[in-house]
Amino acid sequence: MKNKPSKKHSFLLQNTHNQIIRLVAQENYTVFYLDDGKTQLMSYSLKNYQNHFNHPFVRVSKSCIINLSYFLNICSENKTIQLKDGSEIRISRRRFEEVLKNISIHN
Repeated sequence: MKNKPSKKHSFLLQNTHNQIIRLVAQENYTVFYLDDGKTQLMSYSLKNYQNHFNHPFVRVSKSCIINLSYFLNICSENKTIQLKDGSEIRISRRRFEEVLKNISIHN
């Protein structure tokens, strides 16, 4: 991160790491979806978080990073992944093989 993160931002990254279901890009912001149903909008781009989160987090498209701990099912035909919160995320064509590899490592 280029700028010094706020207290709220630091708290989210340090204390809710295992509660984050997915991160979704929204222009130059990132929306954190948490397992308690809450969302948190942060003022950094998704690219900044890509290097911060390690396995089980995997980038599935240009606009989404998911936590494989919440993985439920994958559909190879539609190239979509279902998460335990009921969301269905489309996997980009170029990242599909990498996502499959990470799922097999995680399970």
